[in-house]
Amino acid sequence: MARTPRLAFISVLAITLVTVLSCGTCPPAPSITSISPSSATAGNNEFLLTVNGNDFRRDSVVSWNDSFRVTTFISSHELVATITAMDIAQPGTVLVYVFNPPGGGTTFVSGGIGVMSTTSCSGKNSNAVSFTINS
Repeated sequence: MARTPRLAFISVLAITLVTVLSCGTCPPAPSITSISPSSATAGNNEFLLTVNGNDFRRDSVVSWNDSFRVTTFISSHELVATITAMDIAQPGTVLVYVFNPPGGGTTFVSGGIGVMSTTSCSGKNSNAVSFTINS
């Protein structure tokens, strides 16, 4: 009979340790180190923009002047976005950034009673990089 409480305690302790060790911080914001190309001529055709940086995810999206573009995940350090001919129809400068949508929250269970806390993660933008559209 003495084994049942001990087994229950060990099970709760094991679940608590696994849950607490699962990290309770939100992922870092993405960052851009370079884009290629960094300029284009107004009126040219559609092209693929390569965005290099860090902390990209499969659900990351490239923003072109505050509008999301079709984005392909290559790796956590590279994304490719389709930039249309309409996007570069007029000369000027646009800002490019990467957006990581909100991730799922992390729930912590600690102690034998099961005290819970939840960390909610919001979406995060990278630094902005300028792209020049020449006339």
